[in-house]
Amino acid sequence: MDQPMGNPPKKSGGALKWILLGCGGIILLIVAFFGISGYLVYRSFNTDPAKVETTAQEILPFQKPEGYKGMFSMSVMGVKMAALSAGEQGAGGSIVLVAVPAGTNQEQMRAQMKANMEKQGQSQEVIEKRKNESFKVRGKAVDSMVDVVASKGSGDARMHQYTLSVDGPSGQPVLMVITGPEKQVDHDWVQKLLDTVK
Repeated sequence: MDQPMGNPPKKSGGALKWILLGCGGIILLIVAFFGISGYLVYRSFNTDPAKVETTAQEILPFQKPEGYKGMFSMSVMGVKMAALSAGEQGAGGSIVLVAVPAGTNQEQMRAQMKANMEKQGQSQEVIEKRKNESFKVRGKAVDSMVDVVASKGSGDARMHQYTLSVDGPSGQPVLMVITGPEKQVDHDWVQKLLDTVK
């Protein structure tokens, strides 16, 4: 007896299986990406004061003020960052340098720096915005944002914070955030620091 010729039975779930496999593959790639990125951030994070100070000098050669020492540095996806501090937990002030790749939005970079510093326990909030001030770096005029900040929960420990962008050794922009006690870190103190930039 001849069997009627017809289409073979359809396999159910063929397309669904490939869609699920594709989604699973994408999720696996995303997890691998974040895992590798986290590992690279971990490996690039350094708290050895001498190595941090070396990184700071690579970003922007300047004379470190007396009493300041390396706090942490990191280098991830083209962004190199170093922070120096004076006193316990930066209570005497801090200098943060970030080598910014060309074309990077500096406001976004400043927000990212703030988030990184909060992770380090240096959570500060702006309590007063001041008029921008102008400085000279290697004979070139540079404008700086000026804020009065206080560590959260510190009460009356007010500090000046100067945020400015200067040219690094290879011409790339370097974002510089200088924070210190109101009575010490003022316009003249910052200008003396900037006069040491090579």
